[in-house]
Amino acid sequence: MKLARNYMPAVKYGAKWAGNDYLQGPITKGDYFYVDVDVTGSGNGRQWTEAFKTINEAIAVAGDDDVVFVSQGQYKETATINITQANLKLLAVNTGPNKALIRTEIRQHGNVETPCITCNVHGVEIAGFRITPYSSNNGTGIVLGSTANTYGTYIHDNYFYQVEVGDAMANAITMGVDASFDCDSTYISNNHFFAGGNRTDPIGIIEWNSATRSVITENTFFQYTNHAQNYAINIYDAPGYRGQITDNKFFAAEIGVELSVAVAINNPVAVGGDVFIDGNRFVNYASADTMITSRTAECLGLNYANATVIAVAG
Repeated sequence: MKLARNYMPAVKYGAKWAGNDYLQGPITKGDYFYVDVDVTGSGNGRQWTEAFKTINEAIAVAGDDDVVFVSQGQYKETATINITQANLKLLAVNTGPNKALIRTEIRQHGNVETPCITCNVHGVEIAGFRITPYSSNNGTGIVLGSTANTYGTYIHDNYFYQVEVGDAMANAITMGVDASFDCDSTYISNNHFFAGGNRTDPIGIIEWNSATRSVITENTFFQYTNHAQNYAINIYDAPGYRGQITDNKFFAAEIGVELSVAVAINNPVAVGGDVFIDGNRFVNYASADTMITSRTAECLGLNYANATVIAVAG
């Protein structure tokens, strides 16, 4: 993964990171809270030596514009992390190339089919985590816009790990559970998605249900599946999105399968030119139709199957 931003206000116990842009001044007008799963007992969360032990403890006291920094370790919270504070930043202290793969994990709790994180406010940023939802057809990493409109959510530099279990596959990000609320201007960038399973009903690693003017860019998708209704990005069948899917990498990586029938971008005909699709690369998909399902001239730029340009159709 490419470094989207240079984070870290401080390593534990006050040491600075050289070259960090955010060390030149405050990154928000709000307060900072600190979380460290390795502390013996929770403090007041105001510094590393007094860190909270769980993320939800910090979320419970944080307000609008605050920052929650999370130290490396595995966090199995006892409830969904429900973000209700506008402009909150939830950041792993190790945010950068490949660091989310191992260091700071938010894992489903109690083997129940609930999201790891929900967000129903504006301006939230989530970065630097390994996010592991429950391995079921109802498991989800991050749900946006389930009870209210959201605007400007920024999700970047995370690793979404949806381990395959039989016929089940969780999804990583859901933008709007239906058409009731809009996830306007969501920006999903520089994440790594690993998903697999034998699920045969329609599901996307990213479910784009209701999200206008949103962008999915510079991510890597590994699809460990060979089913025609398993999608990397599943766009809901309705016009009016005016979104962008650009410069992503898609790999159909089911073991022993050459030319998988899994679909990378499910772009319904009704969506047409509303979602601009350009600069994406696809490896090991069965055909252009399984790379991008609707390839109209209104929406398609230059996309590649290995080194071959994918042609416009329709």
